[in-house]
Amino acid sequence: MSKLNEKHFNLETKLLNFHIKSTQEFKRGSNHIFLCEMSNLKENFYAIYKPKKGEKPLRDFKYGTLYKREIASYKISKFLNWPKLPPIVIRDGMYGEGSFQFYIHHDPSNNYFDLYKKYKKELELVALFDLIILNTDRKAGSILMDEDKQIWSIDQALTFNPYTRIRTVMFEYNNKLIKDKQIKEIKILIDNLESESILFNSLKELLDKDEILYLLKRCKEIVNAKFFPDLDPYYNVPYPLI
Repeated sequence: MSKLNEKHFNLETKLLNFHIKSTQEFKRGSNHIFLCEMSNLKENFYAIYKPKKGEKPLRDFKYGTLYKREIASYKISKFLNWPKLPPIVIRDGMYGEGSFQFYIHHDPSNNYFDLYKKYKKELELVALFDLIILNTDRKAGSILMDEDKQIWSIDQALTFNPYTRIRTVMFEYNNKLIKDKQIKEIKILIDNLESESILFNSLKELLDKDEILYLLKRCKEIVNAKFFPDLDPYYNVPYPLI
């Protein structure tokens, strides 16, 4: 196990086992989201809790699946080792089952638009990852920079639905050549999914069969194209932008 995966495993264990000391609603987006203080008496940290019951019904996504899509995104990012997604687990909270994600301390005044020039390489991995998971809601505010100047990607709930379109603010990567290293890593992901590996079986518990099949199809299209697509800033754009 790599040092990064070991660190993530330790945080996942804490997210699963620490006591929920306090909960307060976190005003972000249309769904009910809560900031929880997690404790084991010796150590405290914060987590973002997104309960299934707090999800707002959407036309394009089956009700009660958004928190599972966040977990599926995280599992793929762990397999690829990019981009950085905060550790996340499924567990019960005061409003029932949902996702608990490690809270990244950050300056909310920073977002994609402010960070792009300095962190182009890190953000390119986020843009490529969004193609893989078919992210329909990449807002500028879902890119965070932590206290150590590390870039993190959050809010991967509106993903994997093969009947939707990508929506993003990251148009700077349009038509850009995808690096050989990432192409090779996506090929490994394809082989892993086609062999019905542990990753494949874990995704089966989170996504519908057609969503996994289309995930494979998208990965193969990315490998064959070798370039980022030419997305339309009027059609492939989220609302609001931040």
